[in-house]
Amino acid sequence: MAMPRYYRIVALSIWPGLAQIWSGQEVLGLFLAVLFSSTLNLAIVARWIWIDAFPSGWSDFFGILSAVSWLASLIYTVWWVGFCHPDRHRQEIERLFREAHEAYLQGRWTDSRRQIEQILAMDDTDADALIQLGTLYIRTQQRGKARLAFRQCLELRGGAKWRWEIQQALRRLGDA
Repeated sequence: MAMPRYYRIVALSIWPGLAQIWSGQEVLGLFLAVLFSSTLNLAIVARWIWIDAFPSGWSDFFGILSAVSWLASLIYTVWWVGFCHPDRHRQEIERLFREAHEAYLQGRWTDSRRQIEQILAMDDTDADALIQLGTLYIRTQQRGKARLAFRQCLELRGGAKWRWEIQQALRRLGDA
């Protein structure tokens, strides 16, 4: 049995920022990694390399700061996986997607848009929801928003399966 994605993310928490980068939060991940590695490097340098370069107590301060940044990153990652990870909301996302699709087919554009936006609030990397949102925007004559949704979908890993359809839609909207 394969290990669920959120367990892999927690396993990646050994090095701060790695789990965030792997799960698509690159800026936060880089910030956490730089913070931890710089404080850890300062602690090592102050304690064992340039002992006389820093006043007494600074090596302890840098060590405590690196431990706190590691612990904060670990706690954030475990919290995010436990409460915010898209896999935790998969059943709700699938239910909302079915309802949004049904509302779309019945011509209830506002209900469909609202449900798709709820999906994207839970998982902003859901390519299926983004392409549905783009299609909905075309239907409601919101061409600029449709272009934005389609381009955002193309930037996602999951958007690759919709590349041809998105390119056709963008061409119909007047994009190259």
